[in-house]
Amino acid sequence: MSLPPPSAAPAGAQIPSPGPRRWLGLLAAVAVTCGGVVHAVEQREEDARRRPPAATVTPVLPPNQGTKPPSKTAAAVAARRLAVDTVLLRRARAVRTGNEQLFLADVDPADAKLRQEQRVLFANLVEIGFTEIGYSQAEERFDPVVVREHGPSTYLVRVLMRYQIPKVDHDPVTTELGYTFVSRGGRWILTDDDDLDDDLGPTAHREPWDLGRIEVRRTPRVLAIVEKGDTERARAIVAEANEALGQVAAYWPRRWQGSVLIAALDDTEVRDARFADEDIESAASAGSTFSSLPGQDTADGTVAGAYIVVNPKERDRIDEILLSHEITHVATADLGGYEPLWLAEGAAEYVSWRGIEAVSGPGEVAQWEQEVIDDALPGLNALPSDLGFYQSNADVYGVSWLAVRFLVREVGLAAVEDLYEDLARHGTDQANRDRILLSRTGYTEATLWISLKDYRPQR
Repeated sequence: MSLPPPSAAPAGAQIPSPGPRRWLGLLAAVAVTCGGVVHAVEQREEDARRRPPAATVTPVLPPNQGTKPPSKTAAAVAARRLAVDTVLLRRARAVRTGNEQLFLADVDPADAKLRQEQRVLFANLVEIGFTEIGYSQAEERFDPVVVREHGPSTYLVRVLMRYQIPKVDHDPVTTELGYTFVSRGGRWILTDDDDLDDDLGPTAHREPWDLGRIEVRRTPRVLAIVEKGDTERARAIVAEANEALGQVAAYWPRRWQGSVLIAALDDTEVRDARFADEDIESAASAGSTFSSLPGQDTADGTVAGAYIVVNPKERDRIDEILLSHEITHVATADLGGYEPLWLAEGAAEYVSWRGIEAVSGPGEVAQWEQEVIDDALPGLNALPSDLGFYQSNADVYGVSWLAVRFLVREVGLAAVEDLYEDLARHGTDQANRDRILLSRTGYTEATLWISLKDYRPQR
């Protein structure tokens, strides 16, 4: 949402800082059959170069003890997989070495548009400067429309891109792509990279480097991504983000030393942020990165961190108040993602309002607190629920902030941070949430709501 005047609540993310539970239903669980093939092939190549040649020995087998040769179909499938693995190896090696010619070597030479798009992608990937990057085949997909378009040899495959951005990703993370290959002239070539987009997860083929030529600006703890040539905006975002990092460090007790990626592109759909709807007022969104995608190794996946995406309509009004809210989500993203949204958003609002208080004094905060008590609380009959949180017409952000502010006064900020971490890791259902909340604060969600309704802060 657009940044408010001091008398209104600061904007928050329209989309949750997603944890595993927030991805359920967005991604179908799939069996990854060949996640390590690319690395295994590369290792076999290296081993083969180092080994001395060995003498050839033809085994003598007893009658009827020979191995049945594979069928022609099985052999063709194995050959195709090896060929595509080799293509994926070349693409990763091309990015690591900055070799555009190698990156384009397996792209359809007859498709000028695809080749130009791949040139832009290559330039973006090199500019990001990954410390690790690799591609591996997951499962084959089938689409008769795609087969009709590309011919009978069409091979449509879901691909896992595993990468690590220096000073942003503590561990390698994974995103998905869909590649279409065809056999032409005895070799497999890439003929499309978006045929599967509608069937993949919300970040698939929507990473910042997938969406047009970018420019990157770095400081030790901030990486800003903008449109190519939008240099002044990148500088401004980095400056505001560094201020926001200081606020998060000052007002949230968890000792988080991570860095933040902020994408501010002229695109209404980046990663899992959707700003295309004219009714959406959100200024930014923090979306999770995954070291293991939901459905890859476990149903929930493993959250590694989060990236921030700025609404293109709000790029000129981004400041440290908004970014402190979003960076709080980033700083807590790797805890698990099972905390209730009222706590996630309330904590982020708490940090951003502490920043406002530091600038304007306690009067503005006290005024907002009273407005929430007088105007927002009567519009609800319980703490804001996860279901429909971001579609609610009620002031769910204000009530969430008030709940966290109340708990901080009751049990202390350090105890609230411990509560957050416990719920983020273990609050998988209402029973666990109430158990954790009761043990750490003396409240359940129901009794906390009752106390909020009777809350009259001392001025």
